[in-house]
Amino acid sequence: MATTIQQTTLNVSISENISINGVSYGNNISKTFSGNGKVDQRVMAINSERLTAVFGYNNALPDIAGTGVIDEFTYFRITNTDSSVGITIQLYVSSSKTGYFHLPAGCSFVLMGNDMDFLCEGEAFSLSDLVVVKAKTDEVGEGVTESYIEYVAVFKGGTVEGGEAEEERP
Repeated sequence: MATTIQQTTLNVSISENISINGVSYGNNISKTFSGNGKVDQRVMAINSERLTAVFGYNNALPDIAGTGVIDEFTYFRITNTDSSVGITIQLYVSSSKTGYFHLPAGCSFVLMGNDMDFLCEGEAFSLSDLVVVKAKTDEVGEGVTESYIEYVAVFKGGTVEGGEAEEERP
């Protein structure tokens, strides 16, 4: 008997709360994404020697760890789990379109939906153009060359209520 994965809703909540001199500031923001049926989550080592592929889009092999289909992308979060060392994140589109940013120790970066755009050397491109996300640990000291990240990626998939299959990929 085959197992059926039912589509479900991803709920993402971001909450800020700070009090300065007795005055409270902050907000709670929630977003929902429906129709999800695939999740890729892992903890992995990255090092200071080279950029390591964390996650990429591979329409030919979408069900191996660290890959997904761009048209099915819903949500991606990467967290630097190190308590003292930052990492460099690379958003790679092509050899002429690559963006970098620094992710401090203990911080997270979130991508929600593939319709977000960003600038790279003055040129805009969409996350739907993204090929791979890579990471590299900033220099960590003598004898230590790696730290760890944790990430989760969520994608459309599964079957809709009532058992109707979503459009099949070749």
